[in-house]
Amino acid sequence: MIGVIIAKPCTTMKGLVIGAYSWEKPVEVDLTKTAECLKEKGYSVERLIPGMLLIAKVEGWEISVYPSGKIIIKLLDEIERGQEIARIVYYCAGVLEVVL
Repeated sequence: MIGVIIAKPCTTMKGLVIGAYSWEKPVEVDLTKTAECLKEKGYSVERLIPGMLLIAKVEGWEISVYPSGKIIIKLLDEIERGQEIARIVYYCAGVLEVVL
């Protein structure tokens, strides 16, 4: 394994904060590419501000994705479910192989 996905409860709002970390390569998410892939997979993209923020609905959950790879999943408190959703996003971002 060269990286890890870490999920923890968000301290400022109800939900999870998920981060992707790698010891071998920086995790950088192209939000435009990620949004296109999520749309192709049938997920709803609510807002895209290239280089800043992507808001989408994945598996019924509202998520915010940042270029650093940070994901916030609102109102979700199940860590394993959050990691599953994160894997979908990281796959679309092309960084899943970096963090697993």
